[in-house]
Amino acid sequence: MMALPDTALLIYLTWGLALIVLVGVLSWSYFRVQRQVVSLCERCDQLQGEVHALQRVLRDVHDDGHQTRRLEAALEERVTLLSRQQEQLMLRDADTGPYFQAIRQARQGATLDELLERTGISRGEAELILSLHGEAAQGTLSENM
Repeated sequence: MMALPDTALLIYLTWGLALIVLVGVLSWSYFRVQRQVVSLCERCDQLQGEVHALQRVLRDVHDDGHQTRRLEAALEERVTLLSRQQEQLMLRDADTGPYFQAIRQARQGATLDELLERTGISRGEAELILSLHGEAAQGTLSENM
């Protein structure tokens, strides 16, 4: 074999060493990237589990919302029914209805505003009750008798 000059040998050794270092750096980089990929895959699996848990929570909230709306509708229907029943009872039992209360209060000297506030009748009804049963009407009736 032919002997290489010292400079050629030095160049080959330098290139060989550079290639070894390059392979080492590339291997180290590859394993580092591989570890990051594994770490990211684990994090992705964790996040996917959290997404599924949130989807279950959202589904439960959605179902609860439907149930709440159904309950609200049932309660509104019940309140409406109770209001109608109350109105019917007030009309049937004149001694406890708002008109009887308004007449009694008008005889006791209640003002128009007090009748409106206490009994919930309309302004026209309160004015009529006051004109028929108020203190002024009682004085007129006493004079006529």
